Amino acid sequence: MGQTMSFLSMFLRVQFFSKLEDTKADLTGRTYLVTGCNTGVGLAVAVHLARLNPALLILAVRDLTKGEAAKTTIVTETGFKGAIEVWELDMASFASVKKFAERANGTLDRLDGAVLNAGINNWNWEVTVDGWERLLQVNGLATGLLGVLLLPKLQATSKLPHPLPDTALPPHLTFTGSEGMFMAKFADKSAPKILEAMNNKELSKDAVDRYPTSKLFNYYFAREISMLPQAQGVVVNTVSPGLTSTELGRDLAIPAWAFSIINKISFTASQGALTLLYGVLRPTPPGAFIYACKITELPSWRPTKEEGPYSDLQSRLWSEMVEVWRGVAPEVSDIVTV
Repeated sequence: MGQTMSFLSMFLRVQFFSKLEDTKADLTGRTYLVTGCNTGVGLAVAVHLARLNPALLILAVRDLTKGEAAKTTIVTETGFKGAIEVWELDMASFASVKKFAERANGTLDRLDGAVLNAGINNWNWEVTVDGWERLLQVNGLATGLLGVLLLPKLQATSKLPHPLPDTALPPHLTFTGSEGMFMAKFADKSAPKILEAMNNKELSKDAVDRYPTSKLFNYYFAREISMLPQAQGVVVNTVSPGLTSTELGRDLAIPAWAFSIINKISFTASQGALTLLYGVLRPTPPGAFIYACKITELPSWRPTKEEGPYSDLQSRLWSEMVEVWRGVAPEVSDIVTV
């Protein structure tokens, strides 16, 4: 009960009283990439970035038609004169993730920021072409894999001359997380093989908990990635946009009256995107968690890495994920070598 009340206190304070900053920067000559940006917070952060005049903005989407519509929206709202490219990316397919990363690494001269925002929240059990439960793959495995595969290009960018010498803005790898991770039960944390247990329909029965647990994964692997030698010169962080009014929960069996209440206390997508903008443009500490445009420490009621059953959870989960990623993309071995 104490943990729940502490979370609710933090959550309500943010939703009702936080002052979200509109981070300003001149992005002349820089390249930014946003996944899951045909709608919601992803589209909103792309709009914010477009207003800051990057040379190239890449919209990574599963549906190219919707991506082109998002491109039109961005240009209409901002008058953006730079280049916008729509690239196909299906996070439910490791082959698509690998192909996307190969395209980025092989064709881009630079990559100044990658906002890995694509995600789903679905209580139904669905399996991808790769044999993984869909939410586990999209929000967790595929997101982490994409972050790792983009790391070499981000680090290479950190060694290039700055387009504007007076604004030394390092490359950023930013994951969209959620404050809900602090309420994750993570029932499979003690399983001998965590991912295998979570991918077993008979063992993993708490559908509601899969989403907050997947966002806890984002936080864990962002911290692990930030400690890699290939992350030197790159800012790696996780950002929660807060509760926002988007289409993320469109597949959930929630009554209309409940959605009405949720919408009343939610940020707009544009407001929520301000915290993502903060995360992708500010020099935050390695592996930081940003919530309401502030660097946020783990709440005192949450076990730390050194306490109880969570003592080695982050490293165990990281090792299991790396093993999966190596099977998909052997080059992962070179990137994650410490």
